[in-house]
Amino acid sequence: MGNISFFRKLGFKIALPFILVGLLPLFIGIFFLFKYTEGLIRDDACNNLGLLAKNTREEVCRFMCSCVADMKMLAESEDMKDTEIHADKNLLAMRKIQDYYKRFEDITMIDTKGRVITSTTYNYRGEWRTKKWFLEAVKGNVFVSDAHIILDPYKVVLAIAVPLIDKNGKIYAALVGQLNMERLWEIVDSITIGNTGFVTIMNDQQYYVAHPDKGMLFRQAPFDPEKKSGVIDSSDSEALFYSAEKYSSTIEYEFPNWRIVVVQGKRDALSNLSKLKYNVIYVLIIGLFLVVLISIFLSGSIVKPIQTLIHGMSRVSDGDLSYKTSVKSRDEIGLLGAAFNDMLMRLNKAHQELQGKTEELREAFNEISLLNVTLEKRVEERTKELREKQHQLVQAGKLAAIGQLGAGVAHELNNPIAGILGYTQFMLDTLSKENINIEEVYAFKKYLQHIENGSRRCKEIIQNLLQFARKSPEEVLSVNVNNVVADTLSLIERQLLVNKIEVIKNLAPDIKQVEGNHGQLQQVFTNIIVNAQQAMPEGGQLFISTRNENGNVAIEFKDTGCGIPEKYKDRIFEPFFTTKMDWKGTGLGLSICYDIIKNHNGNIEVDSQLGKGAVFTIILPVKSDKNV
Repeated sequence: MGNISFFRKLGFKIALPFILVGLLPLFIGIFFLFKYTEGLIRDDACNNLGLLAKNTREEVCRFMCSCVADMKMLAESEDMKDTEIHADKNLLAMRKIQDYYKRFEDITMIDTKGRVITSTTYNYRGEWRTKKWFLEAVKGNVFVSDAHIILDPYKVVLAIAVPLIDKNGKIYAALVGQLNMERLWEIVDSITIGNTGFVTIMNDQQYYVAHPDKGMLFRQAPFDPEKKSGVIDSSDSEALFYSAEKYSSTIEYEFPNWRIVVVQGKRDALSNLSKLKYNVIYVLIIGLFLVVLISIFLSGSIVKPIQTLIHGMSRVSDGDLSYKTSVKSRDEIGLLGAAFNDMLMRLNKAHQELQGKTEELREAFNEISLLNVTLEKRVEERTKELREKQHQLVQAGKLAAIGQLGAGVAHELNNPIAGILGYTQFMLDTLSKENINIEEVYAFKKYLQHIENGSRRCKEIIQNLLQFARKSPEEVLSVNVNNVVADTLSLIERQLLVNKIEVIKNLAPDIKQVEGNHGQLQQVFTNIIVNAQQAMPEGGQLFISTRNENGNVAIEFKDTGCGIPEKYKDRIFEPFFTTKMDWKGTGLGLSICYDIIKNHNGNIEVDSQLGKGAVFTIILPVKSDKNV
């Protein structure tokens, strides 16, 4: 016996299902537990980040509200409402606010036309009239701008604009404070989350306006502003968890459209998840080890008796039918061993009987082989005889057709022979005279020409008749059916005229070639035309047409005779079936025609109504281009 690979051994195949059945529930249970716990840890990490984002948002909101309140307090002071006070006095009040809070880089008073009235440092070099915060302030609204940069000195600030209203309630100017973003950055930078977490602020264009790494300011943020939380994969660091909160105000003035984003490294945020993974791996390894040990023990208890049976089968395959196995276990394998021993006993007995039957069959086979040789020879001889009889039958059909054509052919020969005889007698009478003039000699030349034409006509008729009567060779050539029709009519057309039958031909000039035997096809056409003549004893019309039709050639013979009764239409091609009385027909003509057309891989169809004539259509396949 050949060696079996480890993976095909029965022990492996038995142990594998045990291992799978043992580990599958363990894997599934631990997998779903791990997924459930992982989801809880992820949700908890996101919730912590979200809570921190909310707290940061509230802290930023308190800071911004206090800054706006300072600007409103300054704008609503009595000194600012009195338009008669000199600008220097207003400047002094603005500088007190600036020095007290230390968070405004500049406070500027601007009239409604966008001209600066006074400023603490006047470090803004932009056009005030086009800025949204100025336009909102002169409309009477409090507006806080997005973060932007001033150049002298280089600072990142945001503008808080409030309207200045005089004692009559009329807006006469706008008060704009440039809030230094460093005060806001201190709030954001002071928040720490784990080892990798940080807090950032981005505007509605997703640019950072606050970030622990100041090199990231005004760069595009990778966070989705529409999500409150999510995970991103950074190209220059590990994957990050983030949670976002939209920064908005509940009071009457408009704040910038910011989002507070809290970010923490995925590995840092899910540190508990990593510990859980290691614990799961330890449990799986221990479970796998125990399941494999149990599976090996169980598969060994099954495989060992089977190996004993395999050894016994190997002995039997070597021809030792007297071997008996020693499996004695009290289970199904033990029953299998007992059945194996019983089978060997029966097999030994059957083997002896089979040897006797084999000798008998060998003798019978030799006798049948001799009979087969004799039978094949007889079949071959009978087939040869049938072919000869069939050829004789076809030739007999030709001779029968010639007999039916005899009168017409005799009449066709009689006319030219009578002319020859008359011209000859006249010339002999003329030559018997003593004096022959020159005109009579010239007439002799004309008479001799007529005699020659008549002789040629007799020769042509006899040659056509001989060619038709001659045995046709079995060779298949390229045939033009129009030529076959013409050769057939040259034999029988005179007979048709004598019987008052008008032949009307419609032969397609572009008719295609077919593969066939010219003589056999002429015999078929002759038989059909003779039958049409006999069906019109009082005369009539015979229409002969050819055409190309769907890759075939169709030859149609249509007469105006008496037609064929409906009950005979299915039998007209049967051998020896005829409706002609007084022994005028043998019943073989159409049967031979049918066989000839079938041998040409064609078909012959008949359509007739009693009293309205008959139509015979012969369908022959066009010659293949491969053979052209």
